[in-house]
Amino acid sequence: MKHSYFRGWLLLLLATAFTAQAQLEPAAQYTTLTPAQLMAWTSTGATALPANVSTVPLATRQNSLAAQLNPNQSFSAKVNWCPDGMNNFVGYLNEQPRFNLYNFTHWQYIDVLTWFASPVGIPCRPWTEAAHRNGVKIIGTIFTDAAGFNTLLQRDAAGNYIGAQKLVDVANYYGFDGWFFNEESQLTATQATELMNLLKRLQAIKPAGMEIHWYDSMLPNGRIAYQNTLNTANAPLLQDGTARVSDAIFTNYFWQGATTFNTAVATANSLGRSPFDVYTGADVWPGRNPQQLFNQTTWLDNYYTNANPAQPRTSLAVFAPNITFNSGLTNFNNDAGDYVNFYRAEQRLFAGNDYDVTTADASGWKGFGHFVPVRSAINTLPFETNFCVGQGKIFANNGVVVAHEWTNMAQQRLLPSWQWAKTGASTVSVGFDFNRAWYGGNSVALAGSLAAGATATVKLYQTKLTLQNSVSVDVTYKAATAGPSNAKLALYFSDDLNNPTLFDLPAVTDTLWTTTSYTLTGLAAGRELAIVGVQATSATAVASFRTNLGNLRIYNGTIAPSRPTAAFTANSTTVLTGQPVQLANASVGATSFTWTFDGGTPASSTAVHPTVTYATAGTYAVKLRAENATGRDSLTRTSYITVTTAPPAGRNTSLRLDGSSKYAEAGTIDLGNGSGLSLECWVKANTFKVTNPYISSLLGMEDGGSNTALLRLGDAGIDANQVQFVLQVANATRKVTSATRLTAGTWYHIAATYDGRTMRLYINGVQDASFGAIGFPVANAPFSLGRNNSSPRILDGWLDEMRAWTRALTPAEIAANACNVPPASMAGLAGYWRCNDSPALAAIDGSGNGHTARFVGLTAADWSLDVPTVCGTIAGVRNGQSATGPRLAILGNPATGTEVEVEVSRAAGQPATLRLLNSLGAVVLTREVKPGSDAARYTLPLHVAPGIYLLELRTALGTTSAKLLKE
Repeated sequence: MKHSYFRGWLLLLLATAFTAQAQLEPAAQYTTLTPAQLMAWTSTGATALPANVSTVPLATRQNSLAAQLNPNQSFSAKVNWCPDGMNNFVGYLNEQPRFNLYNFTHWQYIDVLTWFASPVGIPCRPWTEAAHRNGVKIIGTIFTDAAGFNTLLQRDAAGNYIGAQKLVDVANYYGFDGWFFNEESQLTATQATELMNLLKRLQAIKPAGMEIHWYDSMLPNGRIAYQNTLNTANAPLLQDGTARVSDAIFTNYFWQGATTFNTAVATANSLGRSPFDVYTGADVWPGRNPQQLFNQTTWLDNYYTNANPAQPRTSLAVFAPNITFNSGLTNFNNDAGDYVNFYRAEQRLFAGNDYDVTTADASGWKGFGHFVPVRSAINTLPFETNFCVGQGKIFANNGVVVAHEWTNMAQQRLLPSWQWAKTGASTVSVGFDFNRAWYGGNSVALAGSLAAGATATVKLYQTKLTLQNSVSVDVTYKAATAGPSNAKLALYFSDDLNNPTLFDLPAVTDTLWTTTSYTLTGLAAGRELAIVGVQATSATAVASFRTNLGNLRIYNGTIAPSRPTAAFTANSTTVLTGQPVQLANASVGATSFTWTFDGGTPASSTAVHPTVTYATAGTYAVKLRAENATGRDSLTRTSYITVTTAPPAGRNTSLRLDGSSKYAEAGTIDLGNGSGLSLECWVKANTFKVTNPYISSLLGMEDGGSNTALLRLGDAGIDANQVQFVLQVANATRKVTSATRLTAGTWYHIAATYDGRTMRLYINGVQDASFGAIGFPVANAPFSLGRNNSSPRILDGWLDEMRAWTRALTPAEIAANACNVPPASMAGLAGYWRCNDSPALAAIDGSGNGHTARFVGLTAADWSLDVPTVCGTIAGVRNGQSATGPRLAILGNPATGTEVEVEVSRAAGQPATLRLLNSLGAVVLTREVKPGSDAARYTLPLHVAPGIYLLELRTALGTTSAKLLKE
């Protein structure tokens, strides 16, 4: 039971791990490597990424229980946080133009973050930097097949394991902290021994502080057998006699009750190892294991003796905590507007079902924060934070705001230790405010109402700062209205944790940001500052209250200004002539700015966040010089802005997608309300994916749960240029794959149908593959054009004439209607995106059901005149004519019966051929004629399905054609 249970979800999770996976951003391509690439890796080679090197050192953390919300906790146990598939949803090195990417704001509760990716997953720099600022180690992953592990076992002439040295070299080069070994492919006993010896070699050569973690899967004899604890069977992978093999073991998840902990503790003690080297695993993803988050609520008690937070038994490893992002718990991964629910769900993870970390939940999920103390990295001065979480829908620089969706974990600063520790008036709430910011995308806000004399106190940061007599505190804040701030700074010293020292935030004369400085002369010398907080209070009733905190700085003496750092991004780097480009200025420490826009209007600017337009198509550089009294810094981005022209309105166009960030969302469409469905599109690939899972999405839905109906190119185990139709039928996901391989640069019409019994795949109107699957489709979820599951699966190419149906199309309909669907044939048409909407910023739904596909990353510049040749030919509706050659007229167009009358002129006495072609270019009728007059008429049989056809007239004098509509 255990074996089949785990292999089932594991294969679903990562069906193969044979080659490097795709990243969110192409620049991060080599943050996953194949084992062969790892073995060939050098710091000067093609697979080394200088842009991924982190220079942020690992911060020192302090362990102080007295200042915890619950001093009855323990620092003995560690926490390993392991989101599933990091490269897929945060695999970037530079700022991303999206607010709704996965984020993490509770570093203070964890000790290690595992960058779970395969086959060799290297953490991306923005996340390494954020982890290190918080004193958290971040480790890469080795998750490959048996052949991949055998590749790592190669030795040099001296008998040393080359793979061991490469792993150390890669971690040292990029500045991360170790490796997680996930070996779930059976090896021979000899190979397993070699792998254990490689681990021992790593122990000998790794630098101090680097950690090697082992996953509970392979046993010393090479067999895969999950133990779900540390026991005598898997103990040699942690400690082999006197030899240290791994620094920690991450155990599997299929356990319930205290037995697994009893065994782990006893085994660790017998090995002479700490029980806290055992990270007992918890897979919190819905529907998989006994630790399903929020559904199972008491499993965390087992980690502690009698559920007492002061008595942990082992460390904790949490797998798939990205449940808050892409499990369906929130819709943030599809809709940036759902950010409130995402951040609330993250808060719930740690604060419990009541969202209050200050008190234990009476029942249900208590939150990790009930058991785990915060580990503060605020130990030395100066300390400064702007509360930035690393993403937002605005960007602010010294309070000057521009609308700008963005994510960049490298911009995240130290966040409040508790989210949120509020006591007092229940009418006051506290949280991140994504509408107001001093720097970055958010601030911290206290808001609500206050009764006369009421107070609400929020503990923000746990600190361990020994202060001097000349300590100062600067607070940058703003209020909702001019007048009293109704807020105080609250400082808690370790010698009196119950009675904070309060400092009024002065009244404000406007709603702009203001900075107040407090000098603690005579108050703080020699004392230890343990907590920094804020208090809302008023002697009189306040019906509507809000105070935002934008920056906090604590320092000794004075801080000399440092040289500024110039930084910026644009809201779009591909635009139309005349389309505004909005720059977001992310410079730090500057007081003035000078922008230069070669070829732009204006040519220069001193604004914080300027806007520029370009009148002429081309590629342009942008330069920013940031200055203060100490010095200046400049940044020039060459070939940064590409300016194009959009096709005129009404032209036949397609959509050009970039393979990484551009797609469209059509909202929720229910395709599962009948026994069948169909999907159609024209596609022209520019390139095919070269990294696992090799997927280029065309259209459809895949919500991470049971709703799946999509067309795509590639998959793990097939070629990247094969077409695949994926459908959830009853309780199973079914796939049918084309025998045909597509060629880049060529247009193809793709259609997929399901009639309740058989899945069929058509290429250019011809059935290419089929698969029997009896049942009903499960397909009611958000529908995407060009993307499913994650951004690395976005198509690099063109899409046109996309459709979704609630019935199975016939082969005749597919052949007849590839370029257009006439009104008489629209029954069951749920969504129809003709892609002829330039210069609109959406693809209009022609089905009449209102499923307009909003652009994500796409601009009007992405409408393309590159369309399927056959559709371009028959786009016109007039009869065929030329100035001197033969003419062709269709008499009665659209045609409604089984015959159609045509007239041929200017071809008297000339042998001629009439051909009727369907929209895929296939000839469905041929008639040889020889007009006896200048205007000869012919009746042609029309036994074809409704749709658009091309009637062609060929003579020695020339060829002409006309579009025929059959209804």
